[in-house]
Amino acid sequence: MQSLTGIGMVLLVAGAALGQEREADVTDLVGRRDATADDWESERASTAAMGRLKALADALEADRSGAGVEAGAFVTPDFEAALIRGGEARREKHGTLRVERWRGPVSDAARVGLDRLLEEWMEPVADADEVHLHFKIVGVRMGEEGDGFETDVLFDASGRVGEAAVAFTGEWIVGWTNGESVEAKPRMVRIDQRRLDLVRVARPLFRERTRALLGTAGGATDLLAEGCGFWRGRIDALGEPNFWGHNGLAVGDVNGDGLEDLYVATGTGLPNMLFIQGPDGSVTERAEEAGCAWLDDTKGVLLIDHDNDGDRDLFCALGPSIVLSTNDGKGNFTPARRLRAASKAGFYSLAAADFDVDGDLDLYAVRYVKTTYGESVPMPLHDARNGPRNHLLRNDGEEGFIDVTDEVGLGEGNDRFSLAASWCDFDLDGDPDLYVANDFGRNNLYRNDGGSFVDVAGEAACEDQAAGMGVSWADADGDGDPDLLVSNMYSSAGRRISYQPRFKRTDEGLRAELRRHALGNSLFLNRGDGTFEDVGTAAGVRMGRWAWGALFSDLDGDGRPDMIVPNGFLTNSDSRDL
Repeated sequence: MQSLTGIGMVLLVAGAALGQEREADVTDLVGRRDATADDWESERASTAAMGRLKALADALEADRSGAGVEAGAFVTPDFEAALIRGGEARREKHGTLRVERWRGPVSDAARVGLDRLLEEWMEPVADADEVHLHFKIVGVRMGEEGDGFETDVLFDASGRVGEAAVAFTGEWIVGWTNGESVEAKPRMVRIDQRRLDLVRVARPLFRERTRALLGTAGGATDLLAEGCGFWRGRIDALGEPNFWGHNGLAVGDVNGDGLEDLYVATGTGLPNMLFIQGPDGSVTERAEEAGCAWLDDTKGVLLIDHDNDGDRDLFCALGPSIVLSTNDGKGNFTPARRLRAASKAGFYSLAAADFDVDGDLDLYAVRYVKTTYGESVPMPLHDARNGPRNHLLRNDGEEGFIDVTDEVGLGEGNDRFSLAASWCDFDLDGDPDLYVANDFGRNNLYRNDGGSFVDVAGEAACEDQAAGMGVSWADADGDGDPDLLVSNMYSSAGRRISYQPRFKRTDEGLRAELRRHALGNSLFLNRGDGTFEDVGTAAGVRMGRWAWGALFSDLDGDGRPDMIVPNGFLTNSDSRDL
């Protein structure tokens, strides 16, 4: 007993010490919420520089000529910069869009002061009714002690002049002096302009008509008018919180009148909505009458003709189940099958194609987390292999949908955190191949070899080890084969920190993988030999912010695929841009 008591006392003391250590660790972490309280000098410098850039943006929004900007508050007396617009520009026309592009460096150009630089820079929006201007610091390089530091800066600005609009984006390398300390208000020593893209449009490409159209849709208008923050505090906590934004939508003619209709999935406790388009452009919401106003949290949805009867049926991902509702041809739906997974991991996205070329559509369903969002932790963060299984469901007609995932080879690499999938015959051999975008690691490209699949993402050079969130295919370079766009997260902080000498003192391979995670969107051009080339940086598509489900679409009707990139995350009261 004495021995056991002694051991117990040792364990108790050890536990108390561990508890104190953990408490100290937590206190230390809480204190690091403010970058200036950390010992990462580069982040303290970035925060201080960002404060000055934000102040400059505010001053320019108030006085877009730049004449009222107090130079001494932002630059040193010997500050200098070069005018990039004095160089040769590449000019393009896309419908009503006029694009001008300048590229640096412009070291041989005449050097000017801040007033002349701002005059050139703000000229496109000098007459705008309202101007929005933002900066992002994406790289920091510290000099020797007392020598200041250097930042890589992205900026974007936009404004309207009546019906016309103008926007420009660019890249700077900015040299700073520290002053008395790195936290003190630094001042700019020089600005080297590396890129400037200027876009002018004579009239809007799109007009906001949501409220005007949904004004005829009854109570749906009220439901959609409120954001996630409103519903979060009003919905039962038994379901997934209504602010993650993982709910999908589907477009298709459900009643056979030749007009496209819209099905909108919503979160727990809110009814899904079916908007029927009228010949006069009006919209009527009739999900309740149509039998598809599910109150369950609904993520992936599809409107497809699974039974070849000429109308579109409805597939909805509701937790670990996929509910198939058949269409009577008039836009009324009847639940016909419930396809339930063996584990409780919920389905996120659905993708349909005739993978076995037997004349009917099969279904691939992806899953993201094993339990619930926020509980399942990816390990390791940059190459996680502890996610739930995705499923390929073969359409066998009257016999229903059969899970053939392992049978056809899709069990390989099927343990990641998947968010999206898309079918496309990338090798032009007559059967659809499958690309799966995975968060926290490598993606899959399953080549279809006559109904059996092999993951060739590695050998095809399109694994794209990052935060995969969306997939889209189109012939981006006009050479006759489909190219691949993958949505990822662009992280300013990740790009700054991962290049610091003290970051993750390990082998260069792992450092490169972690840096890739923060790089942003990828555009893979199909080389026609079974491989792809990532041209995301050269094509200018990296910085899509926190991108979700970027899509190829010919927005201006010129026959070439453009890109639309939805982005952001929880907004609430924080005005910082994701």
